[in-house]
Amino acid sequence: MIKEILDQAARDKIKSQLKRNFLVEAGAGSGKTTSLVDRMVNLIYTGTAEIQEIVAITFTRKAADELKVRFQAKLEEAWKKEMDLDIEFRLGEALQNIERCFLGTVHAYCAKLLRERPIEANLDLTFKELEESDDVDILEEAWQLHLQNLINEEPHRFELIGELGISVDNLFPWLKRLKEYSDVEWVTESVPKPVLQPEYQSFMLLIKEAKRCVPEEEPPKGYDSLQKAILTAVQKEKFINPSKEKDIISIFELFDKNLKPTYNRWTAKEDAKFCEEKITAVFEVSIKPLIQAWKEYCHPIIINFLQDAVQTYEQLKKKRSLLNFQDLMIHTSKLLKGNPEVRAYFQAKYRYLLVDEFQDTDPIQAEIMYYLTSDDINEKIWTKCKPKAGSLFVVGDPKQAIYRFRRADIDTYNRVKQLIEEHGGEVLQLTTNFRTLDTVTKELNNVFEKHLPEVESDYQAAYRPLIAFHEDNGEGFTGVKRLSVPADYKKKEEVILIDAENIALTIQNLIEQGHNAKDFMVLTRYTDGVASYGKTIEDMGIPVSISGEVILGETREFQDLWILLKSFLDPTDEVGFVAVLRGIFFGISDQELYQWKQANGRFSIYAKIPAEISQELKVKFEIALEKLQRCHKLIRTLSPTAAIEKIIEEVGFYPLLLKNGRNKRTYKSLLQMLEALRKQETTGNTTYKQVIEALTELIFEKTVVANLEEDADAVRIMNIHKAKGLEAPIVFLAHPVKSVSPESFLSQHIKREEYTSKGYFTFTVKKGYADKEIAIPLEWETHKTEELMYLTEEEQRIIYVAATRAEKALIISSHTGNKKNPWNILFEMENIEEMEVPEIEVFEINIEPKDLTLSEFKAKTVSKNAWLDQSKMKTFEHWSPTKDKDYSELITIERESGGGKDWGTLIHDVFEKAVQGHELSNYIKVALNKFRLPIEREEEVKSYLQNLRKSLLWDELVTAEEVLTEVPFTLKVAKGHTLYSLITKNPEDIHPFYVKGTIDLIFKKNGSWNIVDYKTDRAKQVEDYEKLQAFYSSQLSFYKQAWEELTKESVNKELLYFLEPNQLRAL
Repeated sequence: MIKEILDQAARDKIKSQLKRNFLVEAGAGSGKTTSLVDRMVNLIYTGTAEIQEIVAITFTRKAADELKVRFQAKLEEAWKKEMDLDIEFRLGEALQNIERCFLGTVHAYCAKLLRERPIEANLDLTFKELEESDDVDILEEAWQLHLQNLINEEPHRFELIGELGISVDNLFPWLKRLKEYSDVEWVTESVPKPVLQPEYQSFMLLIKEAKRCVPEEEPPKGYDSLQKAILTAVQKEKFINPSKEKDIISIFELFDKNLKPTYNRWTAKEDAKFCEEKITAVFEVSIKPLIQAWKEYCHPIIINFLQDAVQTYEQLKKKRSLLNFQDLMIHTSKLLKGNPEVRAYFQAKYRYLLVDEFQDTDPIQAEIMYYLTSDDINEKIWTKCKPKAGSLFVVGDPKQAIYRFRRADIDTYNRVKQLIEEHGGEVLQLTTNFRTLDTVTKELNNVFEKHLPEVESDYQAAYRPLIAFHEDNGEGFTGVKRLSVPADYKKKEEVILIDAENIALTIQNLIEQGHNAKDFMVLTRYTDGVASYGKTIEDMGIPVSISGEVILGETREFQDLWILLKSFLDPTDEVGFVAVLRGIFFGISDQELYQWKQANGRFSIYAKIPAEISQELKVKFEIALEKLQRCHKLIRTLSPTAAIEKIIEEVGFYPLLLKNGRNKRTYKSLLQMLEALRKQETTGNTTYKQVIEALTELIFEKTVVANLEEDADAVRIMNIHKAKGLEAPIVFLAHPVKSVSPESFLSQHIKREEYTSKGYFTFTVKKGYADKEIAIPLEWETHKTEELMYLTEEEQRIIYVAATRAEKALIISSHTGNKKNPWNILFEMENIEEMEVPEIEVFEINIEPKDLTLSEFKAKTVSKNAWLDQSKMKTFEHWSPTKDKDYSELITIERESGGGKDWGTLIHDVFEKAVQGHELSNYIKVALNKFRLPIEREEEVKSYLQNLRKSLLWDELVTAEEVLTEVPFTLKVAKGHTLYSLITKNPEDIHPFYVKGTIDLIFKKNGSWNIVDYKTDRAKQVEDYEKLQAFYSSQLSFYKQAWEELTKESVNKELLYFLEPNQLRAL
């Protein structure tokens, strides 16, 4: 018996009613991609549309790739089954021209439209698209340019920011945020500077009076928070300038918190009560309004400062013809809005627009969507555009709208939903869930029916039940379960480690029962803790794949590395020096430091060893000081990143990671960090101080981890925002001890109205681990309350997304009371099974690592990259077309001096930038410094660059259809593969080779690819270039075959470009 699909009528409409517009609300696991594909196929099948008239917009590139595969498969299936010759021809023709159907992200689609009509869009014909990382680089460059312009032309504006008590450096993170809202009016209003002095004088009289009640001798358990504030205020008053508002505000802010007295630390309880009540009353009535007025006064000053920086940023992009993702959409919207002829052109070309994941769309995408489908090409207000019948098909699930922090706006979703219905379209509901078993969905329905409204509101989606198609037959590991951390563990770090071990043991147990590692997904609400779960699971021999962001500063090794490197900024800083000595690299105890001080030892890198200390301590300090002096010398003689790399080796950071059991992901993070620092230098941040500032951000801010095991048989670990669209048989909702109120990170409110969008932004700076508010717009409390409604409701949807990733079993981590558990509401489920973890020994939080011998270290670090890539069992080998060549046959060739590896790398780097169209006037000097080559060789580099631009190769590139530079590739070559014989001639080799290489330059002309390899060999004899060509021919031949296999496209020519004779040689 075939089970009935309750929403089949809606699914039939999607496939058959092709002349009607739909918004489909597709619940989790409801097969929305299948519905999208079915409609696309039927557009072709019925002759309603030709393949090139269909556009499908997806949320990510990965989703686009999946959609392409499924669309092609469905077309092929329909074509094979079809008996009608006319329909079969239509389907076959669509298959042959499937590449003419656009399937991709909205940014890629906008770029396509703009490239077709750049003149009407007022763009350079050769504009380039900026990736996110490159966009940040441009923004940093614009920021530095903006600051320099102010120093030269308007220095008083710097002084004004300083008068607010704000460092200009603290504003750059906000510039990064605000530039994402270039389509929004940044609301601010100038207000008079508040007069603080009179109230300050009165308040300080009260504080000094209260100080008399504070015991002179500190209580055994220390002063309470109120006493500390009083004492600090009295102390600060002695040193501040009362004519400076920022100094007065710094004292006021000491009391802008909940200051409760601990009565047994006061001389008399009555004194404590009196001080608390009096200070609180005066503060609330007189001081708090002044703090608010000061923040409102600061707001327009900061906004104007940042607006000018954005202006510089926009000018820089325009000068270089660069567009970021936001620009692509804004320019497309303007192009379509202001050019009826262009709109008509694109409407005729792309007649059917299908949009996926619309609940997470950018509001500008909605505008573009309506301009492309409107029946009135002259209508400029997008909300008044009525889509042509059948031209618009939108899929989304408002219950999964969780990207408000990335501009996604549920208001826009609700407005589009309303417009679809007003203009004759229909909203369909897909509620049948093909992903999750009914034992899970029934429990989830019980929870979300309570927490989601019956009818949608401005802030929240309506409740729709999950109707499971698959029933639980009682076989296997299924259902909803609780995994509890014992109440004995109370500290957050302990709970995370025990929870991670519980999950790891559960996974290990289930793998032994026949499950695969890839059957499991571990989700956290936030990014912190992700690395801990990954390490614990991986330590049990279970492969792990981490997606998303981690904070390197969560690990002790990176914290101490930062302390060490930062200490070299000021070698006279005694506190920093002591912190280094106490750290993991030198391990000098407090007792030993005390002995050193007692012997009149100075805390300085260049201190002399006192004669009055023991021989053992003398040796210890000699080793530390000599090492630190060598490190300091490296900083003075090398470029910052090169020095940091050498210091990392000097202090044994690599073996320390091994000894402490850090996994290869930690090592990947280190490599990414060093590469990011190198990139900083290439953008002009060449001082050690600038690089350390960048390092601080890399270590203590969230860092994206390169996920090299994405498709491997591994446990997937990520925070919930990385899990959208993913699923797994068994899902763990982990980390039960962190739940953050949205109010704590609320810093903006975007109000989108019929014709305008207004942004209300507050500004904060880091103060320790907390954010200190420094500026707010007028009436911020009203806007904050409104935004809090949106964010609070979004938290419910985040839990919904997390819980609906599971196919068979959902396991929720629990800890006593679950007050700080982000998955708290899920424990309202009635039938939740308590899991038992296998009996284990008491988990030690601080396990002493085993000693690492020299031979063990050498075995594990034959090469740093080998350690990164190696697996548990050595059943394969890495191979490179360049690194694994035998260069001995070239020894006889006489060469001119001045070449070498660094020179070759520099030339490749400069050539790559040249081909990409970058401005190189300052870059060459930066690059020479980066590779530690003499600055005098700048003219030599420029001459090679000039030769390149006059060469036949450059002529080819100018007219090429597509140009790619420095293209990395990875290829698995197994025994029997056509490339296997090019790698090894050993008949005993049977294992596969993992090939990694980088092709210098590839360009497509007349539909075929051409491969170019730059060569910086400086042979003295002209005839030796024939030998070099013969030697390098095998390398290019390998590139040719590899590229043809990877792309399934042909390579026309392999070319060698020798710089010295300026020759382009074809093989």
